[in-house]
Amino acid sequence: PAATRVFFGATVTYADDTGREHTVSIVGIDEVDLDRRYVSWMSPLARALLKAREGDAVRFHSPAGPRELEIVEIRYR
Repeated sequence: PAATRVFFGATVTYADDTGREHTVSIVGIDEVDLDRRYVSWMSPLARALLKAREGDAVRFHSPAGPRELEIVEIRYR
């Protein structure tokens, strides 16, 4: 089912490699709003998260270099 994996429209909570949790919503490019943590589905972060499941670890190439993120929660509004 879609609710168990990350797809367009998902709100995803993930833990970074320091253990801090962050939440982003994956939206269309015309809806991007970094203050609200809305990221484009085409961004490197969203592309790393897409199709992942809760508990998965994914690699993300940030401007500061490669990082590993763990998917904590996936929600759809």
